[in-house]
Amino acid sequence: MTESNSPNVEIFTDLSFGTNSYMVWGEGSSSAVLIDAGLSTHLILEFLERNDLTLEALLLTHGHPDHVAGAAEVAEATGAPVYLHSIEIEIVRVLPPALLAMLGIDELALPPEFQPLSDDQLLELAGLEVKVLHTPGHSPGSVSFLIDGALFDGDLVFRGSIGRTDFPGGDFETLMSSVREKVFVLGPDVKLYPGHMGPTTVGWEKRTNPFLTGL
Repeated sequence: MTESNSPNVEIFTDLSFGTNSYMVWGEGSSSAVLIDAGLSTHLILEFLERNDLTLEALLLTHGHPDHVAGAAEVAEATGAPVYLHSIEIEIVRVLPPALLAMLGIDELALPPEFQPLSDDQLLELAGLEVKVLHTPGHSPGSVSFLIDGALFDGDLVFRGSIGRTDFPGGDFETLMSSVREKVFVLGPDVKLYPGHMGPTTVGWEKRTNPFLTGL
């Protein structure tokens, strides 16, 4: 789908967890970035080949298994570096077996190396300017990626809902602060691409999200 003043975005939703992975590229560009890597890896790699796109980077919003399960395969197939917030890099390497079991995952393959992300970091990738926003709450090192008029916010805000905070490191008040200070300061027309469910906008969530209207 293409929006004026927004990058090109292709959505891949895996059927196991309903996790969205996003291919993002500029108009006329031959390279792209991938945001999160669920279990739709074959579709992601086929899309790159079919559209003659080079993957320049894999950007992870957080380290929960449903968002990183395909990262190692995509990185190995494309040679793209994998970016993750420095807090999450430490966490993802020691995920408790109970959490993996809850998600039905026996073993989580990880890329051999991560590039650390930090708050307010600016990345120039695939002809796009990517601003990193540290948005903890769902997990301590969760980030959102602001690219032109689009925010890829992982499991922070969903259409009509919010990310869960009952996993280790989750915190409801911290999530609310992230939404108030990092998301709701953006313009109402900024499009939100969440880690699950369909796209929405900042303005729509301000007006209608039952968890957030009080903010």
